[in-house]
Amino acid sequence: MRCEMKRMLSGRGFLAAAFLAFVAILSGTAWPAGEESLPAGNFLLLAKQSFCCKAVSFLLPLTAVLPWSDSFLAEVKGGFLKACLPRQDRRSYTENKILAVAFGGFLSWMAAGILTIFFYFVVFFPMEQTGSLSFSMVWESFAVLIRCGLVGAVLASIGGSVAALFRSAYLAFGFPFAGYYFCLILQERYFPEALWLYPPQWISGSADWGTGQEGLWLFLLLFLAVTVGLHGGILYGRVEEL
Repeated sequence: MRCEMKRMLSGRGFLAAAFLAFVAILSGTAWPAGEESLPAGNFLLLAKQSFCCKAVSFLLPLTAVLPWSDSFLAEVKGGFLKACLPRQDRRSYTENKILAVAFGGFLSWMAAGILTIFFYFVVFFPMEQTGSLSFSMVWESFAVLIRCGLVGAVLASIGGSVAALFRSAYLAFGFPFAGYYFCLILQERYFPEALWLYPPQWISGSADWGTGQEGLWLFLLLFLAVTVGLHGGILYGRVEEL
């Protein structure tokens, strides 16, 4: 697992995804208009708002699959898999691969989000009024970022499933993007009350999902478990064929 994660984190796909995510977040920044002083903790509020911007929603399905979703295909075509399987059983390879793919979609957004928060802290904290940061302020910002990462992990796993099933890198990148926007269109045009069908709502959590957004967290974790499990089943079947 350590080797798989190291390869994923050092790959160009992960770096490109984190960079695009960082640019998307910054593009949604509501820059203060010349205020002499800002409320305490304003940099966290800016980060929270930026995580929910339209640019993030637009680029999320693309950046989620960039890090590692098509890695199985690259390993098959490059001959890496034939050299790897004799030293590693198929079950271990499958488990490591599905976890690395999901973590690729999750960590790329977490890295970009934490970098953004640090950037906002450096730029805006000296302009803020003296005050203390409450745990709720910190948690609200990081909760939105974590949900963004979870959605990215779901999309990455879907991309990995499609790549293994159809053996097409194009479908691995295109299917999550198309499915994501299909959900947007369905909710906006036909089912406005179906908030569970609206990806931006999964990130912002602005609707009533229960106490502490428990319903939303449960929905995302179950969704992730299903997509990771599906990816594992498809990938194991493909590996068995080799």
